[in-house]
Amino acid sequence: MERKTVYLKSFGCQMNDADSEQILGILKQSGYQPVDRPDEADLILLNTCSIRAKAEQKVFSDLGRLKVMKIKDPSVKIGVAGCMAQSMGERILGREPAVDFVFGTSGLVDLPDLIEKAGRGEKGISLARSGNSEELRSEAALRSSLVYAYVPIIYGCGNFCSYCVVPYVRGPETSRPVQRILKEIRDLAGRGYKEVTLLGQNVLSYGKKGKENIMFNYLLHLIHDIDGIERIRFVTSHPRDMTQQIVETMAGLPKVCESLHLPVQSGSDKILYAMNRGYTKRDYLEKLRLLREKIHDIAITTDMIVGFPGETDKDFEETLSLISEGGFDHLFGFCFSPRPGTPAGSLPDPVDAETARVRLSTLFKLQKEISLKKNREMVGKKVEVLVEGAGKKDPKQLSGRTRTNKVVHFPGGKNMIGKLVQVRIEQGLPNCLIGTAVQPVTC
Repeated sequence: MERKTVYLKSFGCQMNDADSEQILGILKQSGYQPVDRPDEADLILLNTCSIRAKAEQKVFSDLGRLKVMKIKDPSVKIGVAGCMAQSMGERILGREPAVDFVFGTSGLVDLPDLIEKAGRGEKGISLARSGNSEELRSEAALRSSLVYAYVPIIYGCGNFCSYCVVPYVRGPETSRPVQRILKEIRDLAGRGYKEVTLLGQNVLSYGKKGKENIMFNYLLHLIHDIDGIERIRFVTSHPRDMTQQIVETMAGLPKVCESLHLPVQSGSDKILYAMNRGYTKRDYLEKLRLLREKIHDIAITTDMIVGFPGETDKDFEETLSLISEGGFDHLFGFCFSPRPGTPAGSLPDPVDAETARVRLSTLFKLQKEISLKKNREMVGKKVEVLVEGAGKKDPKQLSGRTRTNKVVHFPGGKNMIGKLVQVRIEQGLPNCLIGTAVQPVTC
């Protein structure tokens, strides 16, 4: 059989990363092998994000370069997938004639047909939502890691934050059947995986609109009972849905890691209301207090948006105050990006781009100081690290994560990959820790 190759570039969130694993798995069944460079591929796919305009601009920039490649070799097929494909659809085909087909967030099952049509010189598009994609999920995935795995548990979003396009491109919340989730994780455990990350736009909504009457906290108990899985993480969580019951469940299950991503987006009650977030600054800080009271040494990360329409200097000072009081381990920050079709996209009183950039820089500077202080406090401590692989910059170094999701680099042999290792921390940097292995914990 002739060797067929595919190059896939994924943009955006971990849900997109999970979708990319599904795409590669489906293509493997059709005889495709992944390659690291587009100029080595027969098929080029971009799995896109539309959460911000900059992400879309990057995609069109890539398509411009790929168009030149296709002029040189017209046999190369190019496809655009993901959230941007779902929102723009045929407009992508119209803007970039080099693109052969487009498929949205629920169009994975149609990929083989789209490739076949492209081979006949026909343009293709698949945007309709179909329940059939669920049938392929666990069986098809070509995992990017042999140590940890992403496991989607809920698709779509029903929160309709005023700035966010996700509910429009990924559809309403749909919880996966619990037995399919458990089967996927049991299969992973049987293949030697030690860590799973449960994925969803809001995992805490799991089961609320389903027929099985199994909520997220009970799902955690069921996964916790699976032999072989040593660590459980989940992302993302909406602060409004972080209840005392869920916090106590996290605290009571040893396999659930002491780390949580809890996006707050702003420290101003006025801006939070305009964002339709459903909580106040005080509400959010109370959630943090409860989490730290119940879960010893929990590491909490968050997201912030600056430059939201109507954000004044006073509003931004409230955000800085929340960062200082919240004591986050890490923070992802972004300038507001108006998205077509969202309520915030047409709000008055925009913040000019330069002011937003200055605010973002100020925010990052404050968070860097907090992160550095926290990481330096780790020096001298022994921590459990799940070794994920060789370091990207230095192959003689290994890289892994603590239970609190901090990246640790340390010298070691490849025989440690996939193992839980005790590491003594010797240096704390803003974004990672440096250490020395003491002894393996488990094989």
